[in-house]
Amino acid sequence: MAQSRKKRPALRWQVGLGLLLVLSLLLSGCSRHEFGGLLLDDPQEAEEIQGTNWDGSTFRLSDLRGKVVVLFFGYTFCPDICPIALTNMKAAYKQLDEPKEDVAVVFVSVDPDRDTPERLAQYVPAFNPDFYGVHVPQEALDVVKAAYGVYAEKRYLTDDESSADYFVDHTGGVYIIDREGRLRELLQHDTDPEILAGDLRYFMDK
Repeated sequence: MAQSRKKRPALRWQVGLGLLLVLSLLLSGCSRHEFGGLLLDDPQEAEEIQGTNWDGSTFRLSDLRGKVVVLFFGYTFCPDICPIALTNMKAAYKQLDEPKEDVAVVFVSVDPDRDTPERLAQYVPAFNPDFYGVHVPQEALDVVKAAYGVYAEKRYLTDDESSADYFVDHTGGVYIIDREGRLRELLQHDTDPEILAGDLRYFMDK
């Protein structure tokens, strides 16, 4: 009996070591999430954006607090970057469970002269009617662009600067804003939809 009692502490130690080993294996199976873009180390509250949605309603970014927001700046006459970005957002959105409850996709036009709410109503819902397409007046848009580090300038196709025939050279970053309204991640416009969906799930679970 005395001999068996002496072995009990060692047995308890072995059992404890075994439990720690199992726990470490379980944790190693839960690999750390690999983000598809640049994760911001010091997330700050996203600058307010206020304008008119494509359906004529007033839009305020702050009204989306509680949802994960995917934010993109573009324009409807864009020949390449914008349709690629919106197509990928559409595909990522479809991969999410009940996305309308937890995720908002916001397209802010950098071409307010041509992208009226009526024009946005023809363009944005074609990708997904749940997406926001926002017209912001030029003066307010300049403030928003500066806050988000967005570059957008007209490039005319003729020497007549009154011509409506122009492109808008612009940056193509995709911003993710968390449920608390903080800017958390910046991705490229052509990020794979599966990667984008994975990042959105990460922030949805937070």
